[in-house]
Amino acid sequence: MRNPEQTKSLIITKAISIFNKKGYRATSLSDITRATGMTKGAIYGNFDNKDAVAVASFQYATEKVLGDLRVHIKAAQTAPLKLKAILNYYVEYIDNPPIEGGCPVINTSVEADDEHPLLRMKVVSMIAMIKDSLKQIIHRGIQENQIRKEVDVDLYANMFYSTIKGAILISRVEGDTRTFDLIRSGLFSQIDAITI
Repeated sequence: MRNPEQTKSLIITKAISIFNKKGYRATSLSDITRATGMTKGAIYGNFDNKDAVAVASFQYATEKVLGDLRVHIKAAQTAPLKLKAILNYYVEYIDNPPIEGGCPVINTSVEADDEHPLLRMKVVSMIAMIKDSLKQIIHRGIQENQIRKEVDVDLYANMFYSTIKGAILISRVEGDTRTFDLIRSGLFSQIDAITI
């Protein structure tokens, strides 16, 4: 028999693909039991309800994506190269997302409304953390004379992140990467324009 942590981990890793593909509202507890091979009692023995599974699954998904992204960012030597590394990561991400069903932040954002306040709070917190990380990269680039000091850090970080997520969403809906490739090229040019 599995230990409780292994059981929780199995539920989370199986459930996130279902949530990410079907959505939180459309995913039933029966979907999760089929995917895990567990009974409803086993699911409820580890989580209070479906929302708790959803929150844990979202947390797992975003940690996985951010872990992969951090590897790309750390490998880049300068702030402008770190911004370009983020864009390059998402090129691969569109066709081969680390979580089946696409971007968990985008997918969850669509449903994270007043019906799911805890999930919404997690999404808002994740978006804020990502934008703060971008701001840190840009601030450091300014401090190290890699990025022009007149750059509005808050505006640039928000624009950069929103543009990437919008381009991912459109490319996924269109079924190809042409939109993302075009946006990536434009953002590369913008990065070059703010580089010293």
